[in-house]
Amino acid sequence: GQSVGSGPSCYLASRRCNVGGLVLHSPFTSGMRVLTPSRAMACLDIFPNIDRIKKVKCPVFVIHGQKDQEVGIEHGMALHAAVPEDCKRDPWWVRDKGHNDICDGPDIVEYMQRMNKFVKSLDE
Repeated sequence: GQSVGSGPSCYLASRRCNVGGLVLHSPFTSGMRVLTPSRAMACLDIFPNIDRIKKVKCPVFVIHGQKDQEVGIEHGMALHAAVPEDCKRDPWWVRDKGHNDICDGPDIVEYMQRMNKFVKSLDE
């Protein structure tokens, strides 16, 4: 799931046992934490990804641009840190990229290489 898509993706992966793998591209820890670090409105959060990611039972690959100004990279890093150890795959912290430009230009080659590596790891 990319950005807002990380919410439904984490939800499904945390509830289903037959998910083959999860890719989180520019994800957020929670919908509310994008707006404010305060936990005061947590009860209103429909996408508590940081809680749900701890329940996944499939391999997880996190991709996040280091210059993301919409959803800071700390969200991706926190999610990666919360993934169960046996489900973690190497994350990709993309230099000089923001929220929506990770696949732009020649970087699409590295993106495809890393995605292929992740997909191949699903058989291990």
